[in-house]
Amino acid sequence: MKVTHQQIQGVQAELPSTLAVTWADGTVDRLDLADVIASSAHLMPLADPALFVQVQVGEWGWEIRWTDDIDLSAAQLWRWAGEQAGELMPSDQFRAWQNRHKLSLTGAAKVLGLSRRMVQYYATGTRPIPKTVRLACIGAELLMQGGGNATLRSDLLRHQ
Repeated sequence: MKVTHQQIQGVQAELPSTLAVTWADGTVDRLDLADVIASSAHLMPLADPALFVQVQVGEWGWEIRWTDDIDLSAAQLWRWAGEQAGELMPSDQFRAWQNRHKLSLTGAAKVLGLSRRMVQYYATGTRPIPKTVRLACIGAELLMQGGGNATLRSDLLRHQ
């Protein structure tokens, strides 16, 4: 997984809904866009295989496009690739974790050892959520459910 998004060198459609994106550093990420297409009226035309295979890299490599009205940025593709690879946590999963434990932004920040502002960025999808935060959520969840070291558990519960 790349540290940050970069320009796109190439893109190849793999039916029914997968893209092989080649980045400027030569790495290739495969992204399954089935859920994205199904959940977006704007992208729904891409369900047509004849259109989906027409994908091209944009002029400067910072986007891919199918038509003048349908394109996706390199940053968004990078984020989805990271989420699908398990290197980034989707913001909806983060919010679900937060809701499951009835944690406010401040509460989640205390439990995870993060600033409230960073938790807000994660919860709103403004910033990608790194694997370390996903793992911290898993660990905190186990402790909140009664597993692990009793001292750690009591310390964690005190911060909720």
